[in-house]
Amino acid sequence: MRILSAAALLLLLLSATPASATPCDKLSGAEQKVARKLFKGVHPHDCCDETLDRCLKAKKVCRLAHRLRDDICRRTKKGEEPKQIKAALARRVKSMVNLGKRARFSLKGLHPAGNPDGPVQVIVYACARCPYCRKVVPELYNLVTSGPLKGQIALYFRPFPIRGHAGSVEGGLGFIVAQSWSKLWPYVLETYKGFDHFSAAALPRWGAAVGIPAAEFKKGMKESLARSILVATKKEGLRNGVDATPTIFINGRKYYGELEREVLADVLGEAVDRAEKRIYE
Repeated sequence: MRILSAAALLLLLLSATPASATPCDKLSGAEQKVARKLFKGVHPHDCCDETLDRCLKAKKVCRLAHRLRDDICRRTKKGEEPKQIKAALARRVKSMVNLGKRARFSLKGLHPAGNPDGPVQVIVYACARCPYCRKVVPELYNLVTSGPLKGQIALYFRPFPIRGHAGSVEGGLGFIVAQSWSKLWPYVLETYKGFDHFSAAALPRWGAAVGIPAAEFKKGMKESLARSILVATKKEGLRNGVDATPTIFINGRKYYGELEREVLADVLGEAVDRAEKRIYE
């Protein structure tokens, strides 16, 4: 009986996928050993009850097995230790199959980015003065409007001012005014584009840039209704367990993973697969 070498075995596992290049193709010999050991110790959280290496050798390989394989290889190539990779995979499981009560949101009358009828609903709580939000929120927007998730996600923005961030309340009120004009997403992008030049005086200018008359914007900022809506939105976030920004929810489940574009695209792609019952390639 022929005995396969370790390298040949890894190549066999990788050959279970289409011929297109995968992150695993970029691994060195030493990195292949790390990935192979993880394949033998990881169980997909859906679609296959075996270890990942066995799932990849099945007659029909499920999409999640491919995603986890690629995730492991990407992380291995980045130099993450096996312990780190296992912890990241555990956070992914917690984000995708949390069986607890799902978060609830007040979204009536709001306009999402992406596809309002998409199979996956994503909520992002964000602060106008959060430097991480500045990067993550526009990336999420691009993913669902023009990137690989176009047409598949309904992305909602919920203002969540963070105490201690100077200008966060004023920034949050600006979001509420833009929301009342059905200009929330254009205004969100304008606000994060001008992040380094933030001031209360800049807000009406940013509003005008997206089609809200500056005088009307200033008036809206002063109205008690805007403040009450902002308070209600923050209370909603607190009820849902938000304690930092950005915080993301995927179909009502809190997301615990990394916020890099590549990771978000993969996890949201998994959520779409699940929602549309696309199990196999």
